[in-house]
Amino acid sequence: MANEMESDSCRHTFPNGDVYHGAVENDLPHGYGKYEWSDGSFYEGEWSEGVKHGYGKYKWASGSSYEGQWSEGCMHGIGTYTGSDDSEYHGSFVKDKKSGYGKKKYPNGDIYEGLWKNDLAENLGIYHWLNGDKFNGEWRQGKMHGHGTFVWHTGERYDGDWKTGLENGPGLFIWADGSAFYGFWEDGKKHGSGVWWRELDASGGGGAGATPRPKSPNDATADKLTVALSENKVIGREYNKGKLVKEHWIDRDKVCLPSLRATREPAKKTKKYAKKVQGETIVKGHRSYDLMLNLQLGIRYNIGKVNEESVKELEASDFDKNISRQIFFPHNGSEDTPPHSSTDFYWKTYCPRVFRDLRKRFGCDPGQYVYALCGDHALRELSSPGKSGSVFYISHDDQYLCKSLRKSELNHLSNILPAYHKHISEHSNTILPKFYGLHRITNPQKSQRVRFVVMANVFCRDINIHRMYDLKGSVVGRSSGNITESTILKDLDLDCTFKLERKWHDILFDQLEKDCKLLEKMNIMDYSLLLGIHFTDEEENSMMDDTTEDDDGGMNGDQGVEEAPLGTSSSLQTIDEDADSRSFLANLNKLNKVTSTKERRTSEIFHQQTRTRRSDTMRPVITEDLEKLSEAMGVSYSQRVLGVSMPATVIYNDESKEPRDALLFFAIIDILQDYNARKQLENVSKSVVYKRNEISAVSPKMYSKRFQDFLGKVFV
Repeated sequence: MANEMESDSCRHTFPNGDVYHGAVENDLPHGYGKYEWSDGSFYEGEWSEGVKHGYGKYKWASGSSYEGQWSEGCMHGIGTYTGSDDSEYHGSFVKDKKSGYGKKKYPNGDIYEGLWKNDLAENLGIYHWLNGDKFNGEWRQGKMHGHGTFVWHTGERYDGDWKTGLENGPGLFIWADGSAFYGFWEDGKKHGSGVWWRELDASGGGGAGATPRPKSPNDATADKLTVALSENKVIGREYNKGKLVKEHWIDRDKVCLPSLRATREPAKKTKKYAKKVQGETIVKGHRSYDLMLNLQLGIRYNIGKVNEESVKELEASDFDKNISRQIFFPHNGSEDTPPHSSTDFYWKTYCPRVFRDLRKRFGCDPGQYVYALCGDHALRELSSPGKSGSVFYISHDDQYLCKSLRKSELNHLSNILPAYHKHISEHSNTILPKFYGLHRITNPQKSQRVRFVVMANVFCRDINIHRMYDLKGSVVGRSSGNITESTILKDLDLDCTFKLERKWHDILFDQLEKDCKLLEKMNIMDYSLLLGIHFTDEEENSMMDDTTEDDDGGMNGDQGVEEAPLGTSSSLQTIDEDADSRSFLANLNKLNKVTSTKERRTSEIFHQQTRTRRSDTMRPVITEDLEKLSEAMGVSYSQRVLGVSMPATVIYNDESKEPRDALLFFAIIDILQDYNARKQLENVSKSVVYKRNEISAVSPKMYSKRFQDFLGKVFV
């Protein structure tokens, strides 16, 4: 805080002992001044017509303090409140209430970070308990309400629906030993149909030196699951307000089970990949600082608003970009928007309900989305890798990219959005870009409009990409000049092919044909395949030691969590596959329908088969030892998404070079260029000098065929 008072300042002592020293106007504090109350509290900062307004610090006699923005005598804007009990909140206030985005540390060490309303957690947020428990999900009036994931420090987790702080609705509970229950809850208790099982690879059986698998909370239940596993069955269960009333043993292949691998975090990592951070961190004073703040404020507002709406079937009007209204964000805040420290701006989100549905289909958690883009960490600005001149911002965890668009690109994306959404809905393996949101920021002071699309980053894993390619299948202008470590290489720079497992080779080209068919239909060309390569034989060079403690803390299993159901009781009915069992399966199908929109994308993942390694260039792709590598990256090896962490053998054109083992990351990018008049003119002009099939600017049909033919030679 500044200590100097304005030149027209005065000092006045009131009869009750209060003292004011500062600027005045019309006998009222106005400007900068300090007011000290007789009880020891004080305010030092900006005033307007006798009330606290602007930036200032207030300290109560109790020891609590607030420093930040004020409006009309209220804490209003961004500020930090420190309680006399050592609690601390930093974030947004509206009329003395915590509202908007903020982070609070409680006296006992717990931390909540997320959205607030009237001093209570509301909408999306993450709560960390001091003992290691964590909840990530939706809140209402300070209680877990909606969809969310609770992870206990002892290893258990619940992923599902909540109501007023209790499990309520469809959910998945996983014990630390790998067993799981997938069913319905009511008021915190199992109620209705569900299935209890252990995954095939969670049953132990490790070789010499393997760590013993912790037992289930009850030996009887562990034995029952072991028997069911050996018979390739799962155990269906029916509950009435937490009481087990029926049990069904059902063939595993008759039940659609959610994948558990996507919920696991590696319990122990002895080594960590040191990924080189790209981009320039946007800090205060950076040319893009205000634009970044505007983007973050808008995304928080958008996610909060759209998640308050009930989920309904999408209608044709949801795809109309002209329906979305523009929201004004004054720096002092408004009835609908929080105060902020940036310049005034207008915010517009296009087709919010459509992109909410797309985010769900892509397995994007709303809370994590807001945290990654709008949390305490600043975004980073990347230099434009292409000719478009677009600005790229990347989230601190490398998951999301915000790319600036030309008006024509925004219009084109809006036009193809219905077909794109339909394609994503029908083809979960698509390698098209994953679009998460479409926004516009207008700065009235500068008469400037910036349009952004938020999308998935192809290289979002905690791993070094040793080589990158942008592949189109054309020849003209398709080589890089001065090549550095970060250069994105092009078609003519490619000196190798990539041998995939036969199964994945077929999946790739089947999906590629479908994706290209859509692009051709939408009159799109000039797209490319962005390909990143991580060489596994360089892993030691890119690793750094990471000291970790052995995960031998006792797994109590009964501390703060629901135990696995006990064995058979006198009232329990054990039923084999009969009419009741078929009825039970029908109820499970209802459960799957209810949770289908919440399924992780791993539900569509395929399992790979390992093959024997050979040393010559005809060897199949090696998969030995890749599981540890994938787990270190946070990607389960046996659950592979097309284009993410895919094992391959790199075979060089130069036969003197030995083949190398690698992990590949790839996706189609830049799909917002249509074959317009400018591109047609480019086709005519360049065809005079070059062969038509060698240039990039060709018709969508020709482009699609050439693109697929070229990649057919790249991936073998």
